[in-house]
Amino acid sequence: MPKPASLPDRHRGQDSTPAGGAGTRMTQVGRRRWWWTGPDGPGESLRVQVLILLGVLALPTLLALLVVIPALMDTRFRQIEREQVAQYSQIAREDLITEEERVSLFTLNFSQWTSTFDFSVGRNPGFEADAFGMSTFMGGRVDYAGVTAPDGRIVTALRRDGSQVLPAGPTVRALLAQLPSPLPGEGAQGIVLVGARPYLMAARPITRDDGSGRGGVMLFARLLSQTALGQLMHSSGTFTAQLAQLPAEGQSALTFRPREVIGISALEAPVGPPQLGLQLTIPRAVHLAGQDTLWQLRGVILLVTLTALLAFMLFLNRRVLRVLTRYVADTQRIARDPTHRLESSNRTELGVLARTINDLLDHLQGREAQLRERVLRDELTGAYSRAGLAELLQEDTSVRSALLIEVPRLQELSGLYGNAFVDRLIRELADRLGNDDQHVVGRISSSGLALITRAPAQIDPAQMLTRLEEPFALREGEVTLKLVAGYSESIYPVPFSALLRQASLALQHAIDQREHLGVFDERMLRRSQYGHTLETQLQGAAQRQELSLMYQPISDVDTGRWVAVEALLRWQHPLLGAVPPGTFIPVAERSGQIYQLGDWALQTALRETEAARALWPEAHVNVNVSPVQLLMPDYAERVLQTLTDLQVSAHLLTVEVTESTVMQDVDLACRHLRKLREAGVRVALDDFGSGHSSLSLLTDLPLDIVKLDRSFLREGAQETARGALLRNTIRLARDLQLSTVAEGVEDAGMLTLLRDLGCDYAQGYHISRPDHLEDLLSLRR
Repeated sequence: MPKPASLPDRHRGQDSTPAGGAGTRMTQVGRRRWWWTGPDGPGESLRVQVLILLGVLALPTLLALLVVIPALMDTRFRQIEREQVAQYSQIAREDLITEEERVSLFTLNFSQWTSTFDFSVGRNPGFEADAFGMSTFMGGRVDYAGVTAPDGRIVTALRRDGSQVLPAGPTVRALLAQLPSPLPGEGAQGIVLVGARPYLMAARPITRDDGSGRGGVMLFARLLSQTALGQLMHSSGTFTAQLAQLPAEGQSALTFRPREVIGISALEAPVGPPQLGLQLTIPRAVHLAGQDTLWQLRGVILLVTLTALLAFMLFLNRRVLRVLTRYVADTQRIARDPTHRLESSNRTELGVLARTINDLLDHLQGREAQLRERVLRDELTGAYSRAGLAELLQEDTSVRSALLIEVPRLQELSGLYGNAFVDRLIRELADRLGNDDQHVVGRISSSGLALITRAPAQIDPAQMLTRLEEPFALREGEVTLKLVAGYSESIYPVPFSALLRQASLALQHAIDQREHLGVFDERMLRRSQYGHTLETQLQGAAQRQELSLMYQPISDVDTGRWVAVEALLRWQHPLLGAVPPGTFIPVAERSGQIYQLGDWALQTALRETEAARALWPEAHVNVNVSPVQLLMPDYAERVLQTLTDLQVSAHLLTVEVTESTVMQDVDLACRHLRKLREAGVRVALDDFGSGHSSLSLLTDLPLDIVKLDRSFLREGAQETARGALLRNTIRLARDLQLSTVAEGVEDAGMLTLLRDLGCDYAQGYHISRPDHLEDLLSLRR
């Protein structure tokens, strides 16, 4: 084979512009830039980006040092203050408790006195003058005294006013009202609020000296003025104590003010809930000292951080950024002059980086030449690759025709004769295509070759195929191939890419129609466009309710009774009209939409047939299976899961498969069908007799039903070999315990023939045309 012509090098020279560069620049100019990528934005400056990065890194650190740590310290100070308030409150409460105990003991001395007992019961009238003099009030440090008779009547009620003892009936009566009724033997004590004034009071039952008898009540009380309260506190210089109303919730409260902490704790009353609280006001000396310390700490942290950032920026700018700026200038120059290299005198890691980049540039220039040759040329044949053809012929106006050749069953040939034979076969095919100034050969896929002709050369595609299909020599003999080709030509200059697309359409047409050679014409283009339209419109057809199922009955040949219906998918497009299944089903299989269509058809058929059982209890439905569906690894599991989800019996369903579907992967198909039959789903072999059907299929496949093709039936009415085959097929199916269904029954004569031959069931226009299931139910026989 002559040596392939070298490609023109469009990437040499300083003035060359990469393909698409102008369009990219226009796109960038036309596109609205945001702040970061704008001409003056941070995205254009490494220094600004480093500053932003440092800011991003420094902000959390400063936040932690200036906010988080001080907040933690402040929280600790508050905790210390809470503990301090708790300690001081405990001290103050103990002081009050001590005073309560003292007054209680003082009251106890008077209550266990026979003279007091006699006075309370009215037998010692001189007791008041003797016992409740100024010395008693002064010595006991009390302000009020009261005695009641056993019946609760107040015998005496006195108060100290300066150096005099005066009656105090209303106050004593109010104090006695605060006591529990009846008063327990151990008495009661506490702090109460009477007439907006706080009192510390204690009361005891009056008895004789020996504890016998039960007189009235002995009561002493002390007015807790601020002066009296201050005298009771041991730490009056540390905190200030006073009595105050309790908070609304009636519990203790703690209030932090800028310079002091106020804590309130409840004080027990003789009976019932607390009426007053002990309020302590404590200076926040620790807090104020801590705040001063925190501000000093913040200042030191801020100063150290700014100094460190400034030093780091100076170092980074001098030792890194300046060097990188020079590298940027060098790389921009390298873009214009590939021979230029980075300045590499720097002794740090940046210098090592520059020297490494220089070495890589040298290595990449050498590798680029090699890779370019590999990308543009096929390594096996030496022909141009698809990319090489595109670059060579992109602006060539002399291109007139394109012939695409596909080698079918290449994997099978590799398995039969080995990879070495397949490689030699591809090389020889490329040699037979030839390669000169007017004929360019390319390898566009693993099994596809292309022959591009330039004016004024012409080729005869059929003659070229004949020459390519001449036998290939083997050590053991010869191998003959049947190739598939697509051809497109034009008498006018046509872009190479358009001509290649036309030839590809012709090749796909030949593959779809099982033809030897496809020659492009406008009808192919329209069919391809129509197929693309169908593929696009088919998406979402089920959701748009464009799909529906028609059903054709299957009847018993002897009785005429309908035993099942076959579900037939229909598509009614609002603009395209009724699209035949033979048109859109292949499109769905090629595009992968057959999975959704198959699931929708199965679910709809099961749902509608199950609903029809209300009027037709023995209804069954047959659903066709696409080859693509049957070859799914989990097909059987999906069908059984659908039955489970819809809560439909497996005996309701019959799946119909064709011979060609099964033969694509017999083992996988048999596994699926066997699993379905084990679950109760019946299996029918559809269109038996339409192709090169083998009777051995009836014994090899897990089947329940054989459906005889309509062409089989039409010829079976004549005394021909095919008629004999029909009779023998029915007889063999009966021997194998398989039911037979004849398709395409169009008149009573065919039905009579089937009855004579012993066929079980019939299907066709003579029985009923396909119709909606609800309409068929009214015609059911």
